[in-house]
Amino acid sequence: MAKRSRLRGALLTPAVALAVAAAGVAVAAGSATAHRSLIPAAAFRLTADLTPSQVVPVVQAPAGAHGHLEALLVRSGPNLAALRAAFAGCKLFIPPRRSGLPVRLTCGGLTARLPSGPGLHWTFAWRLTTSGLSGPVTGAQVHLAPAGHTAPVAFSLCTTCRPIMRGTVAVTQAQAAAMLRGDAYVTVSTPAHPDGEIRGQIRRLGSLLGPALGR
Repeated sequence: MAKRSRLRGALLTPAVALAVAAAGVAVAAGSATAHRSLIPAAAFRLTADLTPSQVVPVVQAPAGAHGHLEALLVRSGPNLAALRAAFAGCKLFIPPRRSGLPVRLTCGGLTARLPSGPGLHWTFAWRLTTSGLSGPVTGAQVHLAPAGHTAPVAFSLCTTCRPIMRGTVAVTQAQAAAMLRGDAYVTVSTPAHPDGEIRGQIRRLGSLLGPALGR
């Protein structure tokens, strides 16, 4: 009888081992999937210096025509409260529920109005200053192309722009990726140059990483 028990145990051991191994693989796969589904909240500082010499093709503009863009590109998720501890030196305003007021994140003088819905979101908060142009600004736009190349307008910043303007616009993941790798530029249009009197390539200055957010 004891011999049969030992034999049964010897036969069952490989099956148990396989079950344990399979469970371990499942747990590991689940952990890997969970890890891949979490990405950090982040705020990226962007800038651009706009001049006539960067316009393609080159335009005849006043020598003093110039512009400067400062921007904050924010990746956020449903857990907006976690952003409060994420970015040192930034201020997060979360309004009461049903107030109708937007969530606002302010960093370095730039304020991003963040969506509060499910999923991940990209928000582009910007401040644009212009001076020395041939006439009033009739529009400022962002295009997706590397330096020396042109592309259609990806999104607009303003249509009736003052010398100092600021705002917030929601952007897609593809648009955000292009700006982060330097494949995007800003143009400022005037009546004399509707396709752009000055242009500047957007470049990344730095970033702040926050807590992990679920997809």
